[in-house]
Amino acid sequence: MIKTKNLVILGVALAVLLGINLMQKNRHTKATNQSSVAVLVTAGLVPDDLSRITLGLGTETEAVVLSNTPTGWTVDTAWQADASQERVDTLVRNLTGLTGEFRSDSAEVLADYGLADTSAVHIRAYNPAGEVVMALDVGNKPERYPGNFVRRPDDNEVYVSQKNILAQLGLYGGPELPQNRYFLELQAMKEDRLEVDAITVTDAGHSLKLVKEFATNEPDSSGAAPTVDRNTWEWRLDGKPGTALAKSKVDAVLNSMVAVRATDLVDPAADLAGYGLADPGRRAELHLQDGRTIVMVFGDTREAEGKAPAGTFMQVEGSDTVWVVTDYAVKNIFKPLDELKADQD
Repeated sequence: MIKTKNLVILGVALAVLLGINLMQKNRHTKATNQSSVAVLVTAGLVPDDLSRITLGLGTETEAVVLSNTPTGWTVDTAWQADASQERVDTLVRNLTGLTGEFRSDSAEVLADYGLADTSAVHIRAYNPAGEVVMALDVGNKPERYPGNFVRRPDDNEVYVSQKNILAQLGLYGGPELPQNRYFLELQAMKEDRLEVDAITVTDAGHSLKLVKEFATNEPDSSGAAPTVDRNTWEWRLDGKPGTALAKSKVDAVLNSMVAVRATDLVDPAADLAGYGLADPGRRAELHLQDGRTIVMVFGDTREAEGKAPAGTFMQVEGSDTVWVVTDYAVKNIFKPLDELKADQD
């Protein structure tokens, strides 16, 4: 049998442990039982009010730097490439006037919320005078709540926001280092398919020029000349009359060429030979109604590495930007002739 003395010792030890646990809970409860809602970011700010936005994590405070230039927002930390205006707008719109519900004012529990100096995501925005007009540290996502734990810089008061701020930075699993790629404008090509008269694709020295044959609107009783219906066409293979092409299949190639969305971009100042773009063997050309020809050239493939996605290097002639596009997009452009022919009975 356990002696009474031993039972007393066990009881005292248990009481001490329960007391410590109760003190910890009490400290946390005391720090979180204040009921209040605070405005954390000044209301009414719009992107035009800002000159710069910096994003970082821990001591790396400027992992992403966005700048407002006369020609639009750029990602300075990605070779001053164009930023997505939509994503800049969305970020500022979700931050301006941000409110939060009070959770704690104890420095000792900041790490519990993911808001320690070394673990929080930092957001800072500056006006043209260089003054900070928007500043927020963002931590973990609470359970059963849509927002994030947040605090103002150099302030121990922790709030939970009503909006998921991390999602506006492309961070969906919790506080991480923000990435340039999320804020890049990655629309590498965007043209109106109705303005295209013909397309040419060249692969390994073999070229196919595919030309639209538009329908015509018959003249009315007034005797006016027939007009071209640019909304209705068939395709023919230039230089090889009689080759029957499947409109839907060639249209799919056209659609892939006029709307190319990249997944990334790379250093435009690097040697193009390193991207396979010094003497590229694959070209895709859009011949437009206004006489312009837009040429895309395709180089080597890139393997995925870390957060950098795999893909093929691509450049539009006349532009310095080097894009990375998916292999799927490339395959949809460079179709062999046999795949474009109409099915034969």
